[in-house]
Amino acid sequence: MTVLSKTRIPFIAALVFAGLIGFSSTANAQEYKETYNAAREAAVAKDYQTALDKYIEAATGAAAEGDDEVERNALRVVGQLTYILGRAQLQAENFEAALGYFEQGIEHYPSNAQNYLARASALRRLDRMDEAIAAFAQTMEVATAASDTKTARQAEEAIRGHFVFLASSALSRNGARTGTADADEAMGYIEELLQYVEADADTYYYTAESQKVKGQFADAIASADQALAIHRGSRTDKAKIYFVKGESLMNSGDIEGAKEAFRNAAYGNYRASAEHYIETLGTE
Repeated sequence: MTVLSKTRIPFIAALVFAGLIGFSSTANAQEYKETYNAAREAAVAKDYQTALDKYIEAATGAAAEGDDEVERNALRVVGQLTYILGRAQLQAENFEAALGYFEQGIEHYPSNAQNYLARASALRRLDRMDEAIAAFAQTMEVATAASDTKTARQAEEAIRGHFVFLASSALSRNGARTGTADADEAMGYIEELLQYVEADADTYYYTAESQKVKGQFADAIASADQALAIHRGSRTDKAKIYFVKGESLMNSGDIEGAKEAFRNAAYGNYRASAEHYIETLGTE
């Protein structure tokens, strides 16, 4: 018997009782209906693995008899149980076992977007990143088709976060010695990101940083402006965008524009550096 945390019990109860009516036991009851009832009883008893096995068996029997309603109801619960059992394995860091549950859920009930998202997460934990990114992309498609905006957004954020992290790492690992090769690598990650999701403020920011490193100052200023136009974070976070814009303006010879950008960048971690540039440029 699989033991899950108490916080999951209300959800389990909901999936067992919401619309899943047991069948009366009669001498002439079909075997798959008896199996369905046994599956329901196992779920109520919190024996989720047994419940899963019996729901699959009941669905197979119902399909053979042409009982679409029982088959559909059984498979819907299969999709939910595989997700719950898989999540328990994820929490226990049994990633291969978790992946098996999620793939089983997708096989039997392919419209449950949560199993796709969880499968992608398991692949990520197994460091199978190429497969994980493809799985997150598939999650977005399935969730969007099911009008599951929350799951679609989580998958999108996972893809975006992965590539933004790689771009940031490429630009920061050599510190002040960041070079063209680092910028090209960062841009490669941004281009991969854009194959899956639309650009956001961070995408444009790291694009601007890469262009600045490569001496493409006009392009960097344009990218920074695009980032500023759609940025929805804090003023402190926005400072990094103004800072790269200020550096690019300064390097392109627009001193007044640079000072204005640095004034807007004078917050949080960028405050001291921005104020230093403002003071230095003011003496020119």
